[in-house]
Amino acid sequence: MVISCLILSIAASGCVDIGNDVDELGESISQARTDLQFLQWAANSTGVILDDYSNIKNATSERNTVLMEGSGRTLKEDSEKALTELDSFSVSPSLQDVVAEYRDFLQRSYNCGDFVETNSQTLDLEALEKTLEMINETSDLFSEISEMVEQRN
Repeated sequence: MVISCLILSIAASGCVDIGNDVDELGESISQARTDLQFLQWAANSTGVILDDYSNIKNATSERNTVLMEGSGRTLKEDSEKALTELDSFSVSPSLQDVVAEYRDFLQRSYNCGDFVETNSQTLDLEALEKTLEMINETSDLFSEISEMVEQRN
């Protein structure tokens, strides 16, 4: 009887360990899903932001102040929306630096959009140069983020 109780006790503790392992595996799978959702969302939102930059570049080259103002406003709004959505993700520690860089990219995009919207009507050479400089800086930052994401995969 004592031996039977001992065997049952050992078997039960083994089941608890297996249960804990299954729980940990479930949490890992859930975190991997969250990370993947973040990466997919970041790729999609980046596409929107890059389209906004393209619109600003086109408006700038055409010297179309009305289009520049609207494109700047759109970039600002899309960046602000993405910054808000970014806060909804709880990614694993291995993606924290990617999130920080992406947040910086979105904040710079917001600032660029605000600058373009505000200065589009003056259309002086200094403002145009600063706009193109901000676009190039942000494009470089996006390239760095893309490289970081590729290294994670």
